[in-house]
Amino acid sequence: MGTKQPLLHEILAVEQEVKANAERARAQLIDSFRTKQSHYTGIRRTFRPFSVDESSGESGGERLEAETRLAKTVPDELTAILREVGKAIDLGLQLDEANTRARADIIVDGEVLVADVPATFLLQLERRLKELSAVFKEAPTYDPVRLWSPDASADKKHVLRAEPVTTIRKQRARKYNVMVEATKEHPAQVDIVEVDEPVGEIRSYEWTGMLSVGKKAALLEQLDRLLGAVKQARSRANTVEVDSSRKMAKTLADFLLAALA
Repeated sequence: MGTKQPLLHEILAVEQEVKANAERARAQLIDSFRTKQSHYTGIRRTFRPFSVDESSGESGGERLEAETRLAKTVPDELTAILREVGKAIDLGLQLDEANTRARADIIVDGEVLVADVPATFLLQLERRLKELSAVFKEAPTYDPVRLWSPDASADKKHVLRAEPVTTIRKQRARKYNVMVEATKEHPAQVDIVEVDEPVGEIRSYEWTGMLSVGKKAALLEQLDRLLGAVKQARSRANTVEVDSSRKMAKTLADFLLAALA
């Protein structure tokens, strides 16, 4: 005997909670992208003096001056929000499937991405994708002028490391220039000049979990293609038990995140 499928009224009882969780997670991620971009970067700054007083125990090696850890990456956060929004997407699919028999395929570039989708759900899916578009548009991007490369030593995926930036630290010092040599009758005339003398080298190391401008554009283009396909499917569609095994959110998430691969 097979597993009993939930009834429509049982699913309706939890629908609003699932939708509220997805909306809350989406709002929190947009806020994170807007106000907490420091969570997606890491930096290390070191200093190496040119000369040291070895008699006082000073070391001439490179010294760590400041360091912040990379806490998050944008792809990881997008994957997480797609999982949360996916719960609402899958639940909405099951409800609308129980309410109607009008269906159509979502077709992208002539290939069926998701088959036999209820017409009422296509309208809901269109709204969900527009909400995701607002999230994707807020995804921060790193400086394209800097040279970035994957950091194989990082403990997270999608972490890039920039070429270190070297600057010279200077210190104000006085220089004494003898303008007129001393004689028996007169002391020497000395000109005192303050100058900035190099005392060491600062190397700044920086990491990022942000997206490149190109990948963000590709992600948005991928979503626009999917949104266009959903609109076309809805226009083609004509116009109880809930099949809880009917799901599509992971398929859509894999399609969207393929832009970041």
